[in-house]
Amino acid sequence: EKLQLVFFHPGFAFRDGKERMGGEGAAANFARRSPVPMINLLRTPQVRAAQKGIPTGSVYDTNEKNLASVGSEQLQEMLHRCEWSALEGRTYLPHQTRAAIESAANR
Repeated sequence: EKLQLVFFHPGFAFRDGKERMGGEGAAANFARRSPVPMINLLRTPQVRAAQKGIPTGSVYDTNEKNLASVGSEQLQEMLHRCEWSALEGRTYLPHQTRAAIESAANR
């Protein structure tokens, strides 16, 4: 079975050309930050099965918006303290399914 590696690091920053290093979008970097460096092993067949239901680009966009709603300063503080209780009770945008996205596009 094939595996995919996903890397997490306390100082992770996307390198996609967006303004994310302290400006707008900085909170998105926390999608791949962790208190200590680590590697997540994902089984490729399971990843592909999940991607059939929710488009990857939609996942990134939704995660970025949800992280921005918390804010990079609060996320950094939580990461530093390894204390996540500030996330409890918050409302987040749901991930849209591929079918919902395609249905909206056909209207």
